[in-house]
Amino acid sequence: MMKVKFFSTVLVLFSAIVNAQILYDYPAGQDFYEGGKIGFLREMIDVIHKNKSKPCDKTEALLMRFVVYPDKSVRYVTDEDKNAVENNKCLKDKVLENLKTLKKFKPAEVNKVKVAAMFFATFTDDMFTNSFSSKEDFTMPVYMHKGKEEGIEKFRENFANCFDTRGFRTVGNDYSFKLNFDVSTDGEVGFFYIDNMSNLADFNTMVVKCASNTKKSYWKAGTYKGVPVKQIFKIPIKFLAN
Repeated sequence: MMKVKFFSTVLVLFSAIVNAQILYDYPAGQDFYEGGKIGFLREMIDVIHKNKSKPCDKTEALLMRFVVYPDKSVRYVTDEDKNAVENNKCLKDKVLENLKTLKKFKPAEVNKVKVAAMFFATFTDDMFTNSFSSKEDFTMPVYMHKGKEEGIEKFRENFANCFDTRGFRTVGNDYSFKLNFDVSTDGEVGFFYIDNMSNLADFNTMVVKCASNTKKSYWKAGTYKGVPVKQIFKIPIKFLAN
C-alpha cells in the first residue's frame, strides 16, 4: 500500500538550491501518475465511489501539493494557507484517506536517475458525484490596484516599475525565467519559485519583493462555486541584454 506522509514547508522562496533534493514540478514530458493528471483524478473518483465516501456537508475545494519520492512513497505538503485547510478539512481528510489506495505514482527522473518531485491537484465536491469539475465553476484571482480590478498586464507593469535593474544588467544575452507563485484564499501571495533561477541572491530577493502584495496592489482570491480556493500563477519574465 502506498505510504502517505506529511511534512511542512515554510519557505518564502522554494529554492532549488535549498531544496535540491525536491523538484518544484515534474520535468517536461513526465507524468506523476500513469495516465497523467486526468488518469489520477479519474482513479481518485473511482476509489471514492468504491469506498462509498460521502460528500461533505458544505461546498469545499482545496488545492493540495504532494511529493513523490524515488521509492514511489508520497507525502502531503502541509499548506500554509490555514484558512483554506480549516474551511476544507472534511475534503482534505477524505482525499488523504482515499489517496492511500492509489498505486500508480511515477517518480520523476533527471539524467535517468529517479528524484523526488512535487505535483499538485485541486480537489472539489464534484468527485463525490462521479464527475470532473467544470471550468465554469471557477473564477481566477483578480489583481487589484488602488482599489480597482486590473488584469495581469498591470501586475507586469508594477513588477517592471518596482524592479531596479542597476547591477543586474545582462551581458551579451537576454535572460528569461518563469515566476511561479500561489494566490491564497485570502489573496496573499507566496510559495515563490523561480524557474531558471539566477545565481545572484539579491536578484532573486528582488523578484520576490516586486511580485509580493503591497498596500496599493494585491490580489483578490479566485473561487470555486463562490468558495475561495488557492490557485497557482506561472508568469514568464524576460530581461533584455543592454
